[in-house]
Amino acid sequence: MRPEIQRRLLAVNRRFYETVADEFHRTRQGWTPGLLAILPHIPEGTKQRPATVLDVGCGNGRLARLLEERGGHTEYTGVDQDPRLLALAQESTAHLTRTRCRFLQADLADPAWTQVLGREEPHFQVVVCLATLQHLPGYELRRRVVQDLARLSQEVVILSFWQFLEAARFRAKLLDWSTVGLSPQDVEPGDALLPWQQGPYAVRYVHQVDRTELERLARDAGLRIRQIFRADGKEGNLNLYAVLEPVRERREASA
Repeated sequence: MRPEIQRRLLAVNRRFYETVADEFHRTRQGWTPGLLAILPHIPEGTKQRPATVLDVGCGNGRLARLLEERGGHTEYTGVDQDPRLLALAQESTAHLTRTRCRFLQADLADPAWTQVLGREEPHFQVVVCLATLQHLPGYELRRRVVQDLARLSQEVVILSFWQFLEAARFRAKLLDWSTVGLSPQDVEPGDALLPWQQGPYAVRYVHQVDRTELERLARDAGLRIRQIFRADGKEGNLNLYAVLEPVRERREASA
């Protein structure tokens, strides 16, 4: 994808979250089946040795609240680009007692985004990135970010991707690329524009990462697939989840 097209699509999504952050927060409160299904892959830490979790694209910090309800002790770091969502995350997690949170602002399209974490070696047991990579235009950008996630994880990387093109109700809502001044020739297969119609109207860019692309991303990032499953939505399968392991962990275990 040409850099100028990538920049325009990233700008579309920045405007989207600036417009809908409060309504987005309101619609992201409960636990989905997919969120509950990934919990066994996140260790329950103790007070003396809390589990360390990095949530990239954390939104309103819903995962931190789920970890608190689940039990155990967690050192949770949430990263997101949108300042309003981060403020809502701070507010909605302020009462937590066993999950200690910090929230950081970063743009995943910036190659240096991991610098906000303060350390470069893998120091999180679990790295989670849910429904976020689908908003990064261009395979090479998605690949680079997954490589970053793999580098930061000691044990597990958990990803999820919206499978909107497999649902007729979402295909019926697809917008023409002229809506944002582009043409189909400017974008990649699986790219789309969808409207948000819950409260304020806004347009977002989204890419469907299917299983084939997921497997390619894992391979390119040096991750081994532990589990893949589908969950969520009215259809019960609208999100594709992947639980992955850094290959270096397997090599160290066999050494």
